[in-house]
Amino acid sequence: MIKTFGKRILAMAVATAAVVGITMTYGIPNIKYKPIRSSEPVMLTVNGDEVHADEFRAYLKYNKMYMENMLGYYGFDASVWSDPQMGEPFISQLFEMADQQAAYMRSITSEFEGLNLKLTRDEKERAAQDKQMQIEQMGGKQLFDEWLASFDYTMQIYDNTVATSAYLGAIEKAYYGENGTKATEQAILDAFNENYLCAKHILVQSVDGLGEPLTGEALKAAESKANEALEKVKAGEDFDALVKQYNEDPGMEMYPEGYVFTDGEMVQEFYNEAKALEPGTTSTKLVKSPFGWHILKREPLTTEQMSPDVRQQLIHQITGKTFDEEVTALVESAKIEHTDTYGEVSYDNLMKIIGETAQTADDGEQSAPDAENAEPQADEETGTPSSDPEKEGTEEQPAE
Repeated sequence: MIKTFGKRILAMAVATAAVVGITMTYGIPNIKYKPIRSSEPVMLTVNGDEVHADEFRAYLKYNKMYMENMLGYYGFDASVWSDPQMGEPFISQLFEMADQQAAYMRSITSEFEGLNLKLTRDEKERAAQDKQMQIEQMGGKQLFDEWLASFDYTMQIYDNTVATSAYLGAIEKAYYGENGTKATEQAILDAFNENYLCAKHILVQSVDGLGEPLTGEALKAAESKANEALEKVKAGEDFDALVKQYNEDPGMEMYPEGYVFTDGEMVQEFYNEAKALEPGTTSTKLVKSPFGWHILKREPLTTEQMSPDVRQQLIHQITGKTFDEEVTALVESAKIEHTDTYGEVSYDNLMKIIGETAQTADDGEQSAPDAENAEPQADEETGTPSSDPEKEGTEEQPAE
């Protein structure tokens, strides 16, 4: 659970970053983490910073709501909390997740400030635009406020979540930007060019629709078609036009700028030919693979072709850690100390903190999510709360 927490809370902050009434300073949104000061008891400290009961309660209630949605989807009801055998591990997870959420907010803010970073005007305005968009998707301020209230999020707690998300994007740029402290943007781009290729191709298949090899006249006709296309390529005719005329690979319609790949992701014959070509050049002979005859054109790679997943793989290759792993390390290095008020991790203490009453099995039949019709309200891996159940499973990236 902790290992994926950086990813979980990042997705939460970005996917739900929406607040009405952002304060403005000379027309610029004031996106800033503000320490929460409260008259409620202190539950724990993170690196000496106090976490009061109201903030901790919000984290507990959000994660409890998330778990209940998931449990309902898999056929359980809310009475699971009062079942010692089943409820105990879930309750332990809730407390652990709330601890880590508090640690995340403070660890990211501390790193942002420790690097002497400032949000740019564009970053602040982008955050404000995202927030307003989310408000509209929720159906307006009233519905949005009700949604926040359902898990006891105050506007200040939520504002801090939004600010932390923006800080995270700034930290990533500081780590891996033009003058990155972990890896420069140029080093990442160089690794991209060293490890990845981009190529278009014309494929004339040597197999039928069932994948069976062509034989006899059908095979001869296919090879003749491939040679005809090759001669036109060698004569300098427009490659894209020849793709439309001769190509039998439907995937090229989805990737008109060419496939981006590394060793092991394409058939070896295709990879070897692409690697042997210089960017901008084309095959001078047919390349035979189990699929048929290929004629390739290698294209130069662009930064825009580097997907977020590929970028993270390259960062890991250069530094030994992905950005998510760096974030997780920051959170796990935080010193968490519980007060006497925190109490023991138990069902009774959970209900005391969040202000709910015990849930019996009979109550659960009436109040638990309908197992048959319920859908998860959050991504199973990331725990992302979402106002649109149809968008579950998506994960946005931090603004850069």
